[in-house]
This record gives sequence, structure tokens and C-alpha cells, in this order.
Amino acid sequence: MTEEVLKKAKILIVEDQQPNIDVLEDLLRMKGYQDFKATADPREVFRLFATYEPDLILLDLSMPYLSGFEVMEQLRRIIPDDTYFPILILTADATKETKERALSEGASDFLTKPFDLTEVALRIQNLLYTSFLHKQLVDQNKLLEKKVQERTKELEERNRELIKAKERVEASDQLKTNFINNISHELRTPLNGILGYGQILVDSDLTLEEKTFYAPMLKESSYRLMNTMTNIMDISMLTSGNQKVRKREVDLNRLVQDIVEDFQANCSAKNVELNTTFLTDELGIHTDPELLRKIIRHVVDNAVKFTSQGTIDIIVGKDGENLVIEVKDTGVGIEEKWQKRIFENFMQESTTITRIFEGTGLGLSISKGFAELLGGKITLKSEKDKGSIFTVFIPF
Repeated sequence: MTEEVLKKAKILIVEDQQPNIDVLEDLLRMKGYQDFKATADPREVFRLFATYEPDLILLDLSMPYLSGFEVMEQLRRIIPDDTYFPILILTADATKETKERALSEGASDFLTKPFDLTEVALRIQNLLYTSFLHKQLVDQNKLLEKKVQERTKELEERNRELIKAKERVEASDQLKTNFINNISHELRTPLNGILGYGQILVDSDLTLEEKTFYAPMLKESSYRLMNTMTNIMDISMLTSGNQKVRKREVDLNRLVQDIVEDFQANCSAKNVELNTTFLTDELGIHTDPELLRKIIRHVVDNAVKFTSQGTIDIIVGKDGENLVIEVKDTGVGIEEKWQKRIFENFMQESTTITRIFEGTGLGLSISKGFAELLGGKITLKSEKDKGSIFTVFIPF
């Protein structure tokens, strides 16, 4: 296999004597070499080097126009330093000085005329074989270098992924810690209210009027505790995949109006206007009423919680085969970097936000999960300090 490759090597003969060219060509032909050229003008070497791209040059030293030394000097300028390019000198000058100069200026081997053809053939074969091995070594080094670069790139990418994973785990741990702390707060606060107001109400010294005053506070704490427990159960059912869907016909008008009535007093207390608009007469929908109710309640609750002035608009419409419920508020809004993550479990725009606003921070996660269970989705458009628009899509 190697011999076949060597026989296809390109050999350039640079010799000003035609009889010598003829002898060398006959030798190459006899030895089975298939591709060789010759020139008697050394000035042609550089054109042929670019166009013919020889693998070996057989070079005479004493020639008109340019000597072999001058040819080698100019070749050194165009051949990279780390490239092995064989040059076999064939000259009648047998002096030691000439040989040493030729070998020091770029020649790979040196023979004197008259030369032995068998020796010439062996020198050519050895030089081509050395060049072949050098090229193989260069190719292997390039391949190895490429593999090292690819492996290095893979390792760098893996390291980046590990760093990101580590950051996600650390962020998740921190968020879970904040979430647990918040849940603890949301359980303890209403529980304290229940225990405190319950103790007050059983005090026999209280008048009926005083008991009537404290009773709603006990009811509010109880409702808050029940709501927290419900949210925890809902997110647990979603996460475990155990949430069931029970579809039936739903009166959409009644469902939405009931939700609005639940939030009307809270909005009125904050001077926030709560509006409802129906853009479709198709008010019947076949879906799970409890899940749909919770989806809308959480989205409206989010709007009410984060809107201290202005309006909240609930717009019910239709888009093809989908019910569309848009909840638009003039509240605090959500920064763009948080908008894609606001629906994730344990995710809140700020770790301290639920210390300012009551709640578990699970409402939007639950709404998204329930909407997807019903074959729908929730989208968000928001601008910080200008408000948000949550849009719920549920198939009819």
C-alpha cells in the first residue's frame, strides 16, 4: 500500500543538460513512478512549485540564470519552516565545501555526477518514504489536535452545564427554603388569629356586640388558613400527577360572576374598580368547573393583590374553539426577566414579595398546571409599574 502511494508521488527534475534529464526520466519510468516533470530553466521552478506541487525535487547546482543554491534560497521563503520538503542534489561538484553548503541550505541528500542509477533510485525512494511518514505524522497530529480541541470543547461545555446545574440547584434550594419559610408564615399567622380570636370569643365577659365584632376576624383567619392548605394540596396533586379532571357542562356567566362577587369587597376597600365584560354569547363550556374556577380565582386574586389603585378588567371572549378570559390590571407589573419564570413552582419575582403581600405564591403555578390539564394555557404581558395582562385559553 505504501509503495503504491510512493509511486504516485510528483517528482520535479531541475537540470540544464537534456541527456541527464533523459536518463533520470528513464530511471523513474523504469522504477514505476507515474508522475514526473522536468525543466532545464531553473526560473520555472517557482511556477511549477505552485502549479505542479511536487513532492520531491531533483536539483542540479550549476545552471544558467539561477544556481541550485539560489533556487533553494527562494524555496525556503515559500516553504513553511515546519514542513519537510525533500530536495536531492545531483551535481558534478564533489568538493566537501559544496556538499556541506548544499546540506546546510536546504538539501535533504547529495549525490555527485556521474552517479550510480541504483543509488539514485534508492535515495529517491528513501526521501519519498521519509516525506510520506512525515506527512502521516503531521496528519495524525492534526487529527489528534482536532480531537483534543473537540474534547476540550466538550469538557468546557460540560463544565458550563455543571456550573449552571449547580446554580439551578442552589437557586432551587434557596427558593424552596424561602417557600417553606413563607408557608410556615402563612400557616402560623392565621392559626394565631384563630387561636387568639377563639379565646377572646369564649370569654364570658364579652358583650354580644363585642363578639359580633371579633367573629369576622376569626372567620377571615380560618378562611386564610383553609386557602393556604388548599393551595398546598393542589400543588401537591399537580406535582405528583394525581389531579383528576371531571368535565361537565358549566354556566360560565354564573361562575365568573361568583368569583367577581368574592373579590368585590376587597377591591372596593382599596378603591380599585373591578369590571367584567362578556364579548361572547357562548357561555356554556364543557370542562371541569372546580379547576376552571380555581384558575380564574388565582389569576384574579393575583391582580387584586398587586393592584393598589386603578382598575381590574375581566374580559370573557372567544378565540376559535377556545374560551378566552383576560384579566387586565394596573398593578405593580412584572419585570421582563421574571415573566417566563413566574409560573414555575417556588418561583416569585422577589424572595420578600410575600412579606409585603399575603399568600403562598403558588397561585399562578396552580393556574398554569390546571389550565394545561384542561388542554389550555396561560399567557402573560406585563410592564413594570404599569400593570399586567394574564390571558387564559381553555377549549370549549
